[in-house]
Amino acid sequence: MNPAVRRTKYLTEAAAAAAIAALLVLLKLLAPFLVFVTMIAAAVPIAIICDFHGMKWGLGTCVAEVLIVNMFGGPEIGLTTAFYAAALGLAMGYGFRHKLSYAKTLNLTALAYIVEMSYKIVFSIYILGIADALSSMIDRLVTFVRWAWQPLSQIFGFDPDPGKTVFTTSGIIMVALIFVPNAYCYAYLNLEIGSDILKRIKAGRRE
Repeated sequence: MNPAVRRTKYLTEAAAAAAIAALLVLLKLLAPFLVFVTMIAAAVPIAIICDFHGMKWGLGTCVAEVLIVNMFGGPEIGLTTAFYAAALGLAMGYGFRHKLSYAKTLNLTALAYIVEMSYKIVFSIYILGIADALSSMIDRLVTFVRWAWQPLSQIFGFDPDPGKTVFTTSGIIMVALIFVPNAYCYAYLNLEIGSDILKRIKAGRRE
């Protein structure tokens, strides 16, 4: 293929992937419950570009996705949730591109989740000035895994109210016990969806 044509093809596919990823992130603004779709699918378009065209194109797609979200959703989501899609997309895409095992790709994606969510908490509190960002995040986590918080709080003897407990040593340990499995849950869902879509696209290209 002519280099100019190839570059145009790659640029078009990367732009489309960035737009799709940005749209999936912006779903969070349309309705709160749609954030689940964001969490399990927004990274997939970026990962696919990484696999098809390399990490540089994947990184460029991430930059475009973050810029689009900032333009249409504002910095509060553009500098937080948009980075979620970028981080997981690059991690998962690296695993796809370098043919890493399923377990290694899962671990890498889960690590990206932990790093990005830690960044999001710090950025929200100290840069955006959202004082209750940590508490609201913990509340959402606890809502997702409420069945685990109450029994463990009784076993370890701390306050079952996450808003109070999170600022204590035992509360931080409890958050870690919930946070890490949560990272693997979202990494697993992204990886399953991403792997399936990638297989379908490759099968379609061969045909």
